[in-house]
Amino acid sequence: MSKGRHEKEKKRDVWAIANIAVTVTLFIVVTVALLILERPTESYTENRHLATFPEFSFEKFFSGEYTDGITEWFDDTVPWRDGFKDISANIIKNMGVSFGSVGSVTGSLIKVEQEGQTTTAGTQPVSGPSGAVPDESGAGSTTTSAVTQQTTPPYDPRNEIAEGIVTNGTVVCQIDGHWWGISFYSGGYNRDAFVQYVNDFAKDLGDGIQTYVMTTPTHSEFYTPANFAEYNASQSYVIEYVGERLNDNIININCCPALEQHLAEPIYLRTDWHWQPLGAYYAAEQFAKAAGVPFADISTYERMDIEGFVGSQYTVTTQDARLLNDPETLVYYKPSNRHTCDYYDTSYNLEFEAWPIFIPGSTTYSGIFGGDKKIVRIETDVNNGRKLAILKDSYGNAEVPFLVGSFEEIYVIDVRWFDLNAIDFIKEQGVTDVLFSMSTVSATGVNADHIDRIRTQ
Repeated sequence: MSKGRHEKEKKRDVWAIANIAVTVTLFIVVTVALLILERPTESYTENRHLATFPEFSFEKFFSGEYTDGITEWFDDTVPWRDGFKDISANIIKNMGVSFGSVGSVTGSLIKVEQEGQTTTAGTQPVSGPSGAVPDESGAGSTTTSAVTQQTTPPYDPRNEIAEGIVTNGTVVCQIDGHWWGISFYSGGYNRDAFVQYVNDFAKDLGDGIQTYVMTTPTHSEFYTPANFAEYNASQSYVIEYVGERLNDNIININCCPALEQHLAEPIYLRTDWHWQPLGAYYAAEQFAKAAGVPFADISTYERMDIEGFVGSQYTVTTQDARLLNDPETLVYYKPSNRHTCDYYDTSYNLEFEAWPIFIPGSTTYSGIFGGDKKIVRIETDVNNGRKLAILKDSYGNAEVPFLVGSFEEIYVIDVRWFDLNAIDFIKEQGVTDVLFSMSTVSATGVNADHIDRIRTQ
């Protein structure tokens, strides 16, 4: 073997040893970091609380639930979790990898069911507006009104032909220069059950308590572009369908016409499944009118801006970098009249006394009441003898601050997280008004069943 060849092999051996040393060192550093660094408790990009370390019990230990819980906690709370996900999303984007092209459809199938028609989304590319003429039950249907006679028609994203793709039942599209993540509505398979559950609930409450229903539309009702409309069912139609079948003593409130007047304003979040509190303000105003209670103008509220917000649609779309790189401003409105909030667990045991409506430091939609797994009692300086129980999902949270000046007492109850008999509870608290305020997706879907559960348990 020549001397030169021998030297080359020695250099290769040195590099190999160096590479192994660096790799082992890096592995040790990362492992130690994962073990000792502080683990996050909340994901801001996914808009959710992360897994918590499980409580030990012998029963959980021997069943395997305890060790499974540790594994879930370890995987879900990796240090710098959101940062790693964001870096990954941008790498995918910059490498030219995408989930489809303009107007293409990928991901899971979405079944759109309405009166007399059934379509399946995700089976073919979207090439442009549907050639079918929509009827009263069709998605994207329009009506002629005095508004359409204006010289300059009002802003309506539903008339747009937008760049976008569909993935996981959500279209990521560009409207008016910004990226949106809009989840489609499938038509409300459980709407008849919802009607029956509410009718039974109101009957059990009796004549002394007025019941209202305000199923609130999600962003797909107003912001789905024309070239994706065939994959989205009409929520306005379902709201009217529900209203026509409720008992006569129940007041149904369709807030769609009011919201349609403000589509040019930020009434829905672009990067999150929820609406902006501003949209909740316009809906709450319609409820206040129906209930005959005072309603404070939004100018009397303290505005609180959370800049750089990216919500849950970023996760739904498997971390689409276009949403990540086009953040928005989440705007809360703090009521100015005197009020106190007490927080209870789901069995109405007091946990926190005199806490604020908006949890300090939170930068997500769940900053309102800190989420949904609490019963909240709000006492106000209003003196009109009216007490409201709002039975809601997460959409209903944003309405409550705008009703603090309308009722002297408010009970906030999430139908998914309530462990008492709701009929007995409402009567015991002397409630005069009950409002069912849930998103259309939730009320006419799986969460409808919770209404019957809390009525009969």
